[in-house]
Amino acid sequence: MDENPNGKVDPQKCKPPKDDGIALTIDEVVDKIYKGMNIKLLLVFITATATATQTPMQIYVTIFAGFIPYTQWKCVSRKCFDLLKKNDPKKFYNSTTMCDNNLIAGKDFEWTSERTSFSMDWGLYCDSEAKFSTISSFFFIGATLGLLVSTAIFDRFGRRNGAIVGNLIGATATLIGTWAPSFEVMLVVRIFQGVGMFIQLTGIYCWALELTPAHLRSFANGFIMDIWTFGYMIVTLLGYLIPTWNYIFLAVAIINYVLTIPQLIYPISPRFALVRGREDEAKKTLESFSRLCNNEISMDTVRLTYKERAQNYWEQIKDFKTYPTFRKETLLGIVCWFIVAVLFYGFSFGWVRISSDLYTGHLAAAISKLVGYTSAIPGCNLLGRKKCMLTVLAIGLFSNLLAMPDVKISEDWTLEYVASLIGNLTCSAAFGVIYLYSGELAPTSHRGMVMSLSSASARVGSFTGTYVGYLYAVADRRVPLAVFAGLTCVFMAAVYFLSDPTGRRIPETPIDVEILTGNNGFLKLEDDREKKDQSSEQNIAV
Repeated sequence: MDENPNGKVDPQKCKPPKDDGIALTIDEVVDKIYKGMNIKLLLVFITATATATQTPMQIYVTIFAGFIPYTQWKCVSRKCFDLLKKNDPKKFYNSTTMCDNNLIAGKDFEWTSERTSFSMDWGLYCDSEAKFSTISSFFFIGATLGLLVSTAIFDRFGRRNGAIVGNLIGATATLIGTWAPSFEVMLVVRIFQGVGMFIQLTGIYCWALELTPAHLRSFANGFIMDIWTFGYMIVTLLGYLIPTWNYIFLAVAIINYVLTIPQLIYPISPRFALVRGREDEAKKTLESFSRLCNNEISMDTVRLTYKERAQNYWEQIKDFKTYPTFRKETLLGIVCWFIVAVLFYGFSFGWVRISSDLYTGHLAAAISKLVGYTSAIPGCNLLGRKKCMLTVLAIGLFSNLLAMPDVKISEDWTLEYVASLIGNLTCSAAFGVIYLYSGELAPTSHRGMVMSLSSASARVGSFTGTYVGYLYAVADRRVPLAVFAGLTCVFMAAVYFLSDPTGRRIPETPIDVEILTGNNGFLKLEDDREKKDQSSEQNIAV
């Protein structure tokens, strides 16, 4: 009990605590509000997360805008015609003939493709083909930089606001790419595309996850990943329908700007508002959410229980030292994200080497990803996050080994092609699950930082994956398959040491992570702290 210098009780400190209504956690409020899916709620979810389509569109746009038509050219020099006379015309027009004989575009041959390509415009073929991989990979350098910056954005300015900024950066960079005059300018465009797109994807993912009831998080996660896949299909379709590479960039930019509009009117995450101490704003968002659910409630009689955690950047960093389980699971998650990105983009950028046709190959890959993401939903619900991930990775490991023998099934299908489709499906499912896994393991106070660091690690893996895919062109095809198999084994080991968040509430602070994973030392510390708080309240009441 507090006393003044005269030994009398201070009347201001003897007031009983204010009764603010029923005490509920945000999880309890969300579960109370949600009574089932309806059209309004579905439309809001789709329009809010539709910008997830833009990440694959901007990742893969260079594949279709910069394709190299190694089979579409004709001889114009005596050197080329002499070679043609010595070879079978049906087997002559290919990359081997062009590159092994150092044929030069404009001097020895002319492109005959009806489509334009920046690779043709800038001479990116044969010895210069590595520059094409560089253009693709620079997107992930930008993504890494953007995500490292966003670790300080999401937990201060909000998930939604960060996503909006990311969209505007990515869309503007793509628009500028429409008129890119050279290889060097395109590298700069790709960096800014990467900066914007993964800020927006990570931000909108956290926003959606934090508004989703616990029993629907695996569904919401799979749905967002499916939306991502539709972006892959859309850019494949644009590449097929639009013959001029500049207009492919323009179409992607316009779609990006249009899809950003709904995010301007939707509210911020209520979990983010709470950890920043803005309870009234969180209540306002939850009331809006209840109207969407056709189950309107008033938050005036509800007192949200939460732990305010308005920290600066360095205080957040110090928490990794203070809380060992939080630190371990974040580091293991970073390893998982790196490897799954190598696998995911290694397949994606090597697909043209696996399939004989650019568009059907990527469409098949997109459909495979869609199946993988969708299958992760029942997998997570039936097996739990951890068992689902390990099962998916085991199938992926088997598919990599299965793809190694030379077996031709038909004129268009080989065992490698079939096994690679299965491998592509499993690494897509793994990518979908790791998003959900990390989002549920990370506390709300640090979720923006953890997701950004994890995704930044994945962007390094993505950069690496583009060159692993390039191995199909310069080494025996079994080499990249062996690399994929080895990385899958490491991935499985990392997942084995992670805890399983299936069915648990989302932690709000790092100490919640320790308690939820059974760290008894922190459990006792939290009990002592609660007893001290209760004692203080009783003293004040007296």
